[in-house]
Amino acid sequence: MDDKVSVRFWLVGVLVFLAVTTITSTVTQGDVTLGIVDHQAAGTAARVDEIQAQWRDGGVRNLAIAAFVADLAWIWIYALGGYLAGKGFATKRTGLLRGTGLVICVAAIVFGITDYIETILQFIQMLRDAGSDWMAGVAAFMQPIKIVAFIVVFLGVILSLIIDRFRPRTAS
Repeated sequence: MDDKVSVRFWLVGVLVFLAVTTITSTVTQGDVTLGIVDHQAAGTAARVDEIQAQWRDGGVRNLAIAAFVADLAWIWIYALGGYLAGKGFATKRTGLLRGTGLVICVAAIVFGITDYIETILQFIQMLRDAGSDWMAGVAAFMQPIKIVAFIVVFLGVILSLIIDRFRPRTAS
């Protein structure tokens, strides 16, 4: 039962997250004060249109599109990495670590679904160059759910690694 649990793919997801965060931060520059997070939380077509107009006028529309594309790629990497790490703890460990592994798996699935829904709806509005009340509303609704799921995966993997490191080993 002491097989090594690999978290490498999850760690790649964390590193890609840092890269995507850097890309998304380039959207707010010069006179552009509204960023990707504002777009996620917009909630209405009017607010989406206001944000996208600022991006157009500020010359960062293409950067925003690139940020959405990068986000779509990253979601898969992080969700799958989190799921695989959780599965490793759930199948290779017992007790508390098995339980945390299952929680990580569920949170990774929830994260993937909610973040894809949010980002795809944002991306559609971006490509249409027009907000949609229902798309903006659903995207804004998904935002806090995906954030909580992201945090559960992130902290769950770290907590599981710490617990695993200091757990008593059984004799082979």
